[in-house]
Amino acid sequence: MLTLFSMLSKPLFGLHRTATWIACGGLFVLFFGLSGCSALNFNTKARFVVDQGDNVLISSDAWTWEEGFHYQPEGTDSVVIKLDNSEAVHLVRAEKDGHYPMVTPLFADFANPWKLLDLSLTIGGAATAAAGISQENRNVVAGVGFFTGFLNAIGLFTPPKKVFARYYRIAPLRGMPVAGPDDPMVRIEGFHMHIPEGGHSWQYFQDMREYSEDRIEFVSASDEAVDIPYSNLDEDLTTALSEQGFQSDVLDGMFQHDESILISGQLTQVKENRVQNVVSYHLNTEWWVHNAYGMKTDTIHIERKSNWALYNFSNPGFDRDLISETLTESMFLAIEHPLLNENMRKLENLEERWKSDWTPISLRPANAPAGKISKALASVVTIDAADGHGSGCILSSDGYIVTNHHVVSDPTLDYTVYFDNGQALPASIVRFHPIYDLALLHVDTVGLQPFFISLDESIDVGEETFAMGTPYDIDLGASVTKGIISGKRKDGERTLIQTDVSISPGNSGGALVHTDGTLIGIVNEKVLGMGVEGIGFAIPAHLIQEALMIQLTPEND
Repeated sequence: MLTLFSMLSKPLFGLHRTATWIACGGLFVLFFGLSGCSALNFNTKARFVVDQGDNVLISSDAWTWEEGFHYQPEGTDSVVIKLDNSEAVHLVRAEKDGHYPMVTPLFADFANPWKLLDLSLTIGGAATAAAGISQENRNVVAGVGFFTGFLNAIGLFTPPKKVFARYYRIAPLRGMPVAGPDDPMVRIEGFHMHIPEGGHSWQYFQDMREYSEDRIEFVSASDEAVDIPYSNLDEDLTTALSEQGFQSDVLDGMFQHDESILISGQLTQVKENRVQNVVSYHLNTEWWVHNAYGMKTDTIHIERKSNWALYNFSNPGFDRDLISETLTESMFLAIEHPLLNENMRKLENLEERWKSDWTPISLRPANAPAGKISKALASVVTIDAADGHGSGCILSSDGYIVTNHHVVSDPTLDYTVYFDNGQALPASIVRFHPIYDLALLHVDTVGLQPFFISLDESIDVGEETFAMGTPYDIDLGASVTKGIISGKRKDGERTLIQTDVSISPGNSGGALVHTDGTLIGIVNEKVLGMGVEGIGFAIPAHLIQEALMIQLTPEND
């Protein structure tokens, strides 16, 4: 150190001692300030602390070729994250099981402190240049001072002009509700997207201050409607319900096994709030208690704002993760709403209310079986509409026909019944029962050949049986397939006959009969799946009376 001091105490390149110090200072400044010291402020090490943190995971935004954009876990409750000052914004995510996640957008809002060093070096360089002019060999000293001052002056105007803060506090996360012992089990019947024209809009803000003050730069909206019934967003909602204890441990199978309350929801409006290159959604949703009768319940309206995410300019569609997280919060708010809770407890007497204005209808079916399968075909009809066709079974000679409700579920359509003799007549819907999937039709005619109907509640497993209906195409007319009764299955309030009879599209609402032509069931549905074939179901005929409030009295009684 002394050697270095003694060297610097001597004249350098024949310069005066003062000039020597100035020259050395200029060289030092030049070495460290070639492009401005502030340009070397690449990163800010910022500490993040969660208020009342308890194992809250903190993650920072990251991007790789393999994963694309993702969040990189940094630690829990209190962490230090290196923020790149060349980026306009960083996202930090805080999350914990059973809590709503929080994403905080961070902007480089603080002046780069190294700009002060640039300023001082600019002034120092100018002073060095001025001092060198008055000394011998002034070209060297003046040149060092000039270039040092010039380059650091440039640094005053080069990025990063602003950097990130060194300390951030994260508010405590809000917990999701947990089902209590008296809370009903809840399932999502379906979540729909029904956004009308103009319902998807964009709001642009210059910065977060303008966003907080709702000072919108400009607004635009889509002129196209979005209509997606039964979107796959219900999968995420179902997962959240299960994790918070709102669903029983009984696994879903082919048939319903528990007494869960079904709720439905739909997304009706999306406002995108864009601040620089991040986006947040303002979502309007509706929620209601679903019931198979289609009886309206009070609708709950929920508005929520989403977290923030980087806006994907290459793929400007909806950010599914943002929407899903916000819908989860909206769903729980709806479940906790007193009005929805009240509706959940009104479901017990729905069937009574559904049938409140019905009066019993007396019908006279055949007083004896047809005797032959070929003769019983005259009691099967084809029901045609603009959206497809199904089958039906004649219950009385004066034009009453039973079919599946799903065959005639659209009351706005016109339905035409084709008979075995080629006659075609318009049909009207008398009544229907959505739970049992049965509907009663009437055509204005007489002299029809009705079925002989078995009102026996027993189901003889292993007995030979036949299915009658119009499969695939209406031109095929009534067809017959043969099999056995494979079993009986409980499906909620229904008991179904299981059969291996070949059942095809169009058979719904057709007849399942004994070998003598006795009607024992109304063909209801077929199960298709990987490794599953030859499994069909029918509604036992004795349920027709209860479901549709009709009295079947044979003609000779």
